[in-house]
Amino acid sequence: MLDRLWFISDVHSPAHDKKAWRLVLDALADFKPDVFVSLGDFMDLSSVSHWSKDPNTALDLAAERTVAETMLAEIETRTEGARRIYVAGNHEDRLKRFLQDKAPQFFNVLDIPKLLRLEERGWEYVPYKQSVKVGKLHITHDVGSAGRYNVYKALDTFQSPVVTGHTHRLGYVVEGDATGDSQVSAQFGWLGDVEQVDYMHRVKARRDWTLGFGYGYVNPKSGYAYLVPVPIVDYTAVVEGRLYRGRR
Repeated sequence: MLDRLWFISDVHSPAHDKKAWRLVLDALADFKPDVFVSLGDFMDLSSVSHWSKDPNTALDLAAERTVAETMLAEIETRTEGARRIYVAGNHEDRLKRFLQDKAPQFFNVLDIPKLLRLEERGWEYVPYKQSVKVGKLHITHDVGSAGRYNVYKALDTFQSPVVTGHTHRLGYVVEGDATGDSQVSAQFGWLGDVEQVDYMHRVKARRDWTLGFGYGYVNPKSGYAYLVPVPIVDYTAVVEGRLYRGRR
């Protein structure tokens, strides 16, 4: 029997797309994965960013944590018994950098696992710039690059099946080698709210970034993974032949 995999990426809570998030939760409840993976940037952590902040939307760290914990609980009620993996992204790394630069006395006191009580909640934490494997599939947030060709660069880096986040793009590529072996590289879009983007031109964000998520299967005997990117189109998506619609 194949193990069932579910992937979300770049949620950027609390600046997430709420309608897309409800769609993902509805589909997740039906899918019942054996392994659930958040591919990084689950939290936006603008409260500890060094970038200038819009005073009309800025939240403090406690408020960001409250939203993130509520969303984690929504995942947990739909993934009972599953292996849950929380991969840290560059936005989670904002907290580490803030403590290093602004509050070094708290550096060994506070981090993302403690902030969100991940171990207590049953999550496996993967620090930023590290990876984890499910079968033969490597999983990480990024390989130090972005853009439309990142899906190729990740495959070049790992030389092995790999899933990444970070780019907010949805991509899937399979490449072989001289021996005939084939490797897959995939990225599953993002779940952020493009209307809250203020650090780049919104037209460019709409053009380049894709609401989406992913699912798949891994053969526990061979370790091979079979992945399915799922774009969210006009707040609809199809998982295993079933249509889901976003709702407020």
